Amino acid sequence: MAKLTGPFFSLKASGQLGKTIVAFPWKGLNCLRTYVVPFNPKSDAQKLQRGYFDDAVDAWHDSAFSAADVGAWNRYAGILAKIMSGFNAMIKTFVDEAILGNTWEKVWQVTTPLVQDENFDVLVHKAEGGNLPTIHWGTRKTHFPNSQAIGSDGVDMWRTTIADLTKNTLYYFYIDVGTSEADYGRTGIYSVRTLAD
Repeated sequence: MAKLTGPFFSLKASGQLGKTIVAFPWKGLNCLRTYVVPFNPKSDAQKLQRGYFDDAVDAWHDSAFSAADVGAWNRYAGILAKIMSGFNAMIKTFVDEAILGNTWEKVWQVTTPLVQDENFDVLVHKAEGGNLPTIHWGTRKTHFPNSQAIGSDGVDMWRTTIADLTKNTLYYFYIDVGTSEADYGRTGIYSVRTLAD
């Protein structure tokens, strides 16, 4: 039974109407679609795909992302062709790798504890073992011409210094681990401005 709050098709509606149409809110819009029954909602392929999504959502929640991490994923989502949130961008990246049979290497709580006029430090959390993390940076959030490996700085911690930068300049960076189509992980896109002096 559809639940209406106002005239039909003008304000809010939710639920199904006679197994023919379904009304629902989506990203602030009031939407209608035809009622669809999946051909076989419990096929092996669908169970496998749902498992990827379950694992991806678990990885998001288990990563203990900071506000900066979530903001970085949102910034990354902003450069993608499809409109999505940072959560959706991370889930898509995770699922794409899972479909290829790869293991996700999580990277979380990225900080820039020391920012100076011509360099900044980056501190990263990633489990010991596996692939070394690599930082990629540039002055645009869609182009990262520079990269370097990040060295271990204790248990599950990695640190690097990005040097020879321009004063008072906004830099964007992201961190990845491994290579896509192998064991892989990545972050969203972070930003930091070097000091004027």
